[in-house]
Amino acid sequence: MEKGNVLVVGYSGVGKSTLIKTVLGEEAMKKKASDSCSPNSDFQVYENNNISFRLIDTTGIEPGMFKEQRAVKAVRKWSAQSIKNKSDNQISVVWFCVDSFTCHLFPKTIDEFMDAISVWKNVPIIVVITQSYAKDETQHAEEIVRKAFLSQKSFAPRLTEVISVVAKPRTSEDGNLLPPKGIPELIEITNNLLPEGLQAAKKDVARYILSRKRAMSHAVVSVATLAGITAGFVGAPIVDLMLLKPTESIEIESIFRIWEIKKSKEAKELQDCILDIGTVSLTGKTVLSSLKLIPGINLGAATINAFISGTIVFALGEAASYIFEQIYTGKKTINDVEWVKKVIDDSLTSTAMDKITSSVKSISKNADKKEILAAVTGSLGQK
Repeated sequence: MEKGNVLVVGYSGVGKSTLIKTVLGEEAMKKKASDSCSPNSDFQVYENNNISFRLIDTTGIEPGMFKEQRAVKAVRKWSAQSIKNKSDNQISVVWFCVDSFTCHLFPKTIDEFMDAISVWKNVPIIVVITQSYAKDETQHAEEIVRKAFLSQKSFAPRLTEVISVVAKPRTSEDGNLLPPKGIPELIEITNNLLPEGLQAAKKDVARYILSRKRAMSHAVVSVATLAGITAGFVGAPIVDLMLLKPTESIEIESIFRIWEIKKSKEAKELQDCILDIGTVSLTGKTVLSSLKLIPGINLGAATINAFISGTIVFALGEAASYIFEQIYTGKKTINDVEWVKKVIDDSLTSTAMDKITSSVKSISKNADKKEILAAVTGSLGQK
């Protein structure tokens, strides 16, 4: 499959590597191109066979005249060599990555940067605002970037899109889970900007975006599971399932947003249904009753509670991911409540409980949160 090339440039520390990993997937990170494909050691080429473009990662631009010039010169030299050698590194699109902090440096850097890529005449530029957690900061960053381009009439036509993304979910200081966003849009826009002969068909892009949404859902489940483990790390003799409800509620809402389910009264009722069934009725009670009967577990109450809490959050998140995917693809509707109940019930079948039992027995007595997380995800198997 012939691919287009996307040059990824930007400031150090803005999350370029994380963005590449999210767009192309874990497997693509293991497929670095050989040195012959990259004439400069500051550049790495990544690709996934299922999408129409590869990403060429450059050395990060750092504040300070000398360091900034080094990065700009590296891009200029690499570009010139690619043109001269008529290599396969002809650039079709440029991603320029900034965040809410480095966007303030962009107006001072734009001249040098545009000069560095001047050999790629008329190649469209997408400015990617990374780590876009706060709406106000994101809007301010977008405004700075657009003004920087508009201030230079020769540059303005090159700016095709400014898109805000969150590549990796995280938990905020106030306990909110911040899910990935903007990744499917970035993939679709980039594909559409490629030369016509290199563009993937819409159905292939849709299939690829589906796989990325699935991966992002799994990432949210992992972050939420760790939060559940933390909440369950108490010395009480039994887990209070209601303590998990805020974590599970945010988890379900985050997955809901990833799958772009239209907000409605019915959609809200579906989310509430998943939360109530999973925590209070089927899932929670199944785990609690089953683990109570396991003989020979030499673990403290806090560790057991953390494992139980993580298992419940994980199972519920994975079930919600599957449910919303089926709705997103049109295979089910938000009104299929009985089917939803069955999916959640099946998320902890007797087979799953056997795996959980085996996994909890393997946990060390002084296990930390990461070990418990590995045990939970390992027992239920994140696909």
